[in-house]
Amino acid sequence: MPKALLVLALLGGLGQAAPSLPPNLPAARFAGVWVGTQAWDIANPPPGARADQPVTLTLQVTDGRITGALKPFLGGEEGAALVDATVAGDELRATAVVGTPRPAGARRGAANWKEGVAVDFTFKNDGVNLRGRAEVSLGEVPWLAFRYDLSKKRSRY
Repeated sequence: MPKALLVLALLGGLGQAAPSLPPNLPAARFAGVWVGTQAWDIANPPPGARADQPVTLTLQVTDGRITGALKPFLGGEEGAALVDATVAGDELRATAVVGTPRPAGARRGAANWKEGVAVDFTFKNDGVNLRGRAEVSLGEVPWLAFRYDLSKKRSRY
């Protein structure tokens, strides 16, 4: 009889539900203009680097797809353009390119340094604030990291 109780206890434990993940926020919660600061998130930032740089993140949702740009980025006003973004719980996870992405099927011209740079953004939404991080890699090599503290820009009343 003790073996039967052990089997029942094991089977009862298998029927328990796994912890549920929080539901995804609607993409529209991320849309808008976000303003704030970008700061270095590496041990030894370059000499003369500003502690906090003002930035603007503009996000749009079109046909359920999130697009946008963060300006300035890496010192350039072209910024970083989001090319793929998804919402996971209360986080926006996006990949971006420096500058403007090439249109699909466009011919390649002369290569420039920006083509090898990949940016992975993660932003956590807590209502009117986005806090996040960017991991920048050059080819396959991790290169730089930044952290962000952004707030939803409010229109004047």
